[in-house]
Amino acid sequence: MPISTIPTALLTRLVLLAAMLVGTAHGAAQPVTAVQVDKGSFNPGAGESVTLGFRLEQPADARIQVYDPDGGLIRTLPVPAGPDGSDQRVTWDGRDDSGKAVPDEAYTFVIETAAGAVYDPTTFSGGEVADLTDLTFGDSGAVGYRLPAPARVLIRLGVHNGPMYRTLVDWKPRPAGSVTEQWDGFDLDQIVKLRGHKDLSALVTYATLPEATVIAYGNAAETYRAYKLGRGKDRPVKPERPPAADATQRFRPESLVPPAWARAPDVMLSFPDFPAPDAVPTAKRTVAVRIEVAAEDKPRLLGDQFEVLLFVDSQFFAEAERGYLPLNWTWELTQFPPGEHVLTVNISSFRGQVGVASRKILVEK
Repeated sequence: MPISTIPTALLTRLVLLAAMLVGTAHGAAQPVTAVQVDKGSFNPGAGESVTLGFRLEQPADARIQVYDPDGGLIRTLPVPAGPDGSDQRVTWDGRDDSGKAVPDEAYTFVIETAAGAVYDPTTFSGGEVADLTDLTFGDSGAVGYRLPAPARVLIRLGVHNGPMYRTLVDWKPRPAGSVTEQWDGFDLDQIVKLRGHKDLSALVTYATLPEATVIAYGNAAETYRAYKLGRGKDRPVKPERPPAADATQRFRPESLVPPAWARAPDVMLSFPDFPAPDAVPTAKRTVAVRIEVAAEDKPRLLGDQFEVLLFVDSQFFAEAERGYLPLNWTWELTQFPPGEHVLTVNISSFRGQVGVASRKILVEK
C-alpha cells in the first residue's frame, strides 16, 4: 500500500513503532515518540527559528543532531534530562556550530539519548518517488504545482521528441502544498522560446523528504554547493543505520537523486573560429564546434558514464555514446538550408543529470 493511501492515524502509529524499533536496535529500552517540527520552512537570516518537539518515556539526557541532506553534521543541541513522559521542546536558530546561517537546503533532526535510544527519520521515512502531471503555466512566467508532502523536486523543460532545454529546478527541497516557480519562458541560453510552444514538454519528479526535516531559505551569501565543497566538506558524517523492517523507501533513491551539493553540469558550447560568446557565426560548408563543461563539474562527470546528444532546430542530429571531454567536432553544414539554425547539446550522465547549451549559427550558400 503506498504511503499516501495509509490513513493518518495508522501512519502515525507505524512511525512511532518504527522509532521504537530503531531505539531497541541500538540497545535502548526507551522510545522517542511524538516527534514533530513546528514549521516546514524558515529564514534564519531574518531571525526566524524552528522548534522540534518530542517525548522521552524515561528520563535521560539527550542531544539533537542536525544534519545536512548529505549526512554532514551541522549542529549538536543538548537536551537535559526531564521527568518521565515529559514533552521536550528544542529550538534551532538555523545556524551551524560556528554561528553562521546555514545555506538554503533541507536539514534533518536526529534524536539520540544517553541510554541509547535513537530517532533517525531517514531509516523509516522519505524517498517516495513520483511524477507530477498537473502543472500550470501562467502568462507572467509562474509555473505552479502541488506537492503532497515536503519533497526534493526536479523540473526539466524541453520539446517533445527533442532536446531538454532547461533544468528549472534541480532537485531542490520544496514544502508541501502549492508551489510556484518563476520562469522567463525561454531555454537556458535565452535563444528558444518555450512558453506557448506546441510541443512543450515538462518533466516534474519528486522524492519525499524524511520526517523531522525543515527547509532553510534566505541565504544569498553562500550556496549549499559552495558550503559543501568548501568549509563544510570535512564535517563529521551521520553513522549508517539499517532501515526499519517495514521501510521500503530511501531518502536518496540510488542512481536517481544526486548528492544535494551536485548539480546539472555547466555545459559550454563554442565555435572556436568565432570566439565572441554572443556572436552568431556565419558559415557555408563547415564550422568547428567545441563542447566542454565547467572545471568544477568535470571530475564527477568523467567519473561516471555519459553521452553527448546533439540537436539542430529541436531535431535529433547525432550522438557520441563514448563520452569524453572536451569534444571537438567539425560540423558539416551542407545538409541544412540557408538561414538561422540552433545547435543544442545535451550531456547526459547515466545517473540522470543533464547539462544543456545552445548556440545560433547562420548558414549561407
